[in-house]
Amino acid sequence: MMEVLEKMAISEKELKLLLNFVKDNLQEARETKDEENRNKRIDKTLEHIQQYLED
Repeated sequence: MMEVLEKMAISEKELKLLLNFVKDNLQEARETKDEENRNKRIDKTLEHIQQYLED
């Protein structure tokens, strides 16, 4: 795992922060009753992941 992180130039702490953000947003989306708001939360999470991948 650490070899992959070194090649990606990302620290373990940064990876944990990203995964925690994704986990929290997906949990909030799951708990959201309104479908439109749920989809907005999921879209926001996907946009954040995409931005992270492009950096």
